Amino acid sequence: MSKRIIEIKSIESFKELIIISGYSQRSLGRAIGISESYANQIVNGIRNPGPGVARRITNELNVHFHDIFLIRVLAKVSAE
Repeated sequence: MSKRIIEIKSIESFKELIIISGYSQRSLGRAIGISESYANQIVNGIRNPGPGVARRITNELNVHFHDIFLIRVLAKVSAE
């Protein structure tokens, strides 16, 4: 089975959406119940959110999942 990860489509557009929605990275993190460092890593594309965090972000920003995220399928690597 292939692994799927959630990625931000456009980091710059995501940062703009956060600001337009009246949040800072810190306040968005607090609003969705994650640490400031985890929120910062997601917003800057260092870490990818899990499904639950991605859902909380979209709910808080009042957008659809596919407006800001995409699901990437990683090819399965076989152990030899």
